[in-house]
Amino acid sequence: MDPRLRAFGEAAERAVQYQLRLRQHDGSFIWDPAIRDAYHKQAYSWSINGRLAEAHRLITWIASDMLVLADYGGDVYKLSWLFQGCHRMGRFDVSHPVMRWILQQQKDCGGLPHFAADDRLRALATAWVGVSALYFGDLPAAERCAGWCTKLLDQPEEGRFYFQTTLDGELLTEAMAADAQYIDLEKTGQAYWEIGLPWMLMGRLYQATGEQRWLDYAERFFEWQRACAEDNFANVGSGKSSLAACIHFLNTGDARARNGAYAFGAFLLATQYPEGGWRDPDEPDIPLIYIDHAAEYSIWLREIIGILGGAD
Repeated sequence: MDPRLRAFGEAAERAVQYQLRLRQHDGSFIWDPAIRDAYHKQAYSWSINGRLAEAHRLITWIASDMLVLADYGGDVYKLSWLFQGCHRMGRFDVSHPVMRWILQQQKDCGGLPHFAADDRLRALATAWVGVSALYFGDLPAAERCAGWCTKLLDQPEEGRFYFQTTLDGELLTEAMAADAQYIDLEKTGQAYWEIGLPWMLMGRLYQATGEQRWLDYAERFFEWQRACAEDNFANVGSGKSSLAACIHFLNTGDARARNGAYAFGAFLLATQYPEGGWRDPDEPDIPLIYIDHAAEYSIWLREIIGILGGAD
């Protein structure tokens, strides 16, 4: 195995051990009673890192309580994380009801809001639900998500990537709303996941269907990712792009995508805190940040190890 991948595995293990120390006696992961939505990534993180018993115990607690939809306040994005972790383990007692609720939030234009009550649709939620729909076996729903995402490829302003639309699918720019959100291609520390997740969805759809159009769209999102600032694969917001890069490398053999994934892994090695978590200096210095990053980054590290290790 490439020594870099071995080091990635050691970092992932530290991140998992950090999380496991915070489990409750009943198998739950509500480590802070004031926060009821801090367990959405753990099933995925623990299972992909070989902690199946701990993950099942957590899911059993979720299933017995099943207040999860209320806990998450209509957070489509976080519930997609929970769905994927449970569904990959065959815990359909949680994944099916959660996914049925998620799919009810999809709008006619194919997009989804971050929170169910939002008046805008967003790439973060739409693309991640699209990936979830593929796991769920609902190809039409995934393709509707992807159709919404492809509308983001044609941007009206130089140097900006807007990633929200109105409820009927019209791209939301500053000309329409002063608080319209976008990635500034000239600045570091941007929300790169808003490109990375649609890129990932296109690659997954190409794998699922073999249709060239999805690979063509993936190439275009990869172009946008490369157009971002120099930290596009070396930032706390680059994790989802790293898995998209691995998938793109699988689909195309493009070494630039593989190099992007390795760059993100190297960034994680350089920035992991001794106890196992991560926090960007600009983020709040609170436990939730370290724990959330420990869960997500341990997943991306294991995905990178599996895909690139298998390719090598």
